[in-house]
Amino acid sequence: MRNITLDEIQPGMFLSKSLILDDGTVLLHEGIEMKERYIQYLRNQGITSLFVGEPKNQDLSQPKENFYDLKHRQEAAAAARKTLSQFRVGKGIQLDGVKDIVSNLINQLSQQPENMIHLLDIRRKKEYMFSHAVNTCILSVMTGLALGYDDKQLAELGLAAMLHDIGKIKFSKQLALQFPDYLSKDAREEYRRHTFYALEVLRENPTLSVNVVNACFQHHERWNGSGYPMGIKGDAICEYAQIISIADVYDRLIAGLPHRLPTPVYYAVAILNKASGEYFNPAIVDKFNQNVAIYPMGKTVRLNNQQSGVILGVGIKNKTTPIVRITSDQNGNPINQPVELDLMKNPELFILDFEDPYFNYAQAYADRAYTNPAQGQFVV
Repeated sequence: MRNITLDEIQPGMFLSKSLILDDGTVLLHEGIEMKERYIQYLRNQGITSLFVGEPKNQDLSQPKENFYDLKHRQEAAAAARKTLSQFRVGKGIQLDGVKDIVSNLINQLSQQPENMIHLLDIRRKKEYMFSHAVNTCILSVMTGLALGYDDKQLAELGLAAMLHDIGKIKFSKQLALQFPDYLSKDAREEYRRHTFYALEVLRENPTLSVNVVNACFQHHERWNGSGYPMGIKGDAICEYAQIISIADVYDRLIAGLPHRLPTPVYYAVAILNKASGEYFNPAIVDKFNQNVAIYPMGKTVRLNNQQSGVILGVGIKNKTTPIVRITSDQNGNPINQPVELDLMKNPELFILDFEDPYFNYAQAYADRAYTNPAQGQFVV
């Protein structure tokens, strides 16, 4: 099973995970063969990515997706929505529901880290803010686990990640409907004030720790000091904010926005690695990389010995050393009997590049690292 963007979907592929909306509506069932009219329908619905794979008639032993995962994904998005709506009508921040959801997500991810791929939501643009909060929480918690955080730290980190964009609820209706690429200079300055708005909102709740408040206030700060709102750098930035900033950018990359297509996972990782040490703490980027499938199944790659092959699978513990089916020799000639090669057991071999015509474009995209030359800032 692999998650690919809607633009990569081709008629004849099979849906490996049911497409279910937050309200429980099933748009397409698992196992259905994708057709052009389905793809167009999903595009009209604002869907940006899908899980696809091989038909499962030969693999009936594979467990079905646990409804528990779906239930928690729906509840988490609902909790984010409820928190924001309550504040908008003057009821203040009601955190009990959000804390319960964060606790449940931490329990799932601690016990079964492989559940992350099921918990990450397939995005619809009109639900963007709520889904983004949940996905940022999941990615941040997984990074916290990789860093060895204890229960208290994970709870604070997860809560901060869920609330990191809470300041945007103070935007005017017109500004809330826009995105940074569309904004005038004055509107962009107003947009950047959402971190100060978050500070105002969260200070109204005395039960929140300073760590949570600081993480929400600082999540747009950058390792080299080029971020906002204060332009602080390095370890002066709250560590929770350092984690959330990486999760925030990564999720916005893979989800896509109205003004930008979704970025495939391996290109999103390339962008983060390009920015490592400049915009992000390199040690945390390394930990983050442990939790994403850098090499998705089905992609053709070239090894350092010039052989080519197809990614067959990547384990939770060996994201950078997948199993590759070798399909051509050093000269590009097809191999009559493909060989399956586990790179974990063959450390002298490693992946050099993707054999994908889109990669040249994406690598150039990564090289830009979303830098605004006029301001020298990471602006994704």
